[in-house]
Amino acid sequence: MIKRIALVAAVAATAAVVRKRSAGKNEADLWSEATTGPQAVSTPTTR
Repeated sequence: MIKRIALVAAVAATAAVVRKRSAGKNEADLWSEATTGPQAVSTPTTR
């Protein structure tokens, strides 16, 4: 019983990590798209 619970917890943790990575990549792609090209938004520069 405990082994089964541990297995389910491990699978859930792995799924959460994969989702988080996917979301981060999509966010980076959106940022890249928004900040490049003719209709890009302006980005603040650090001085």
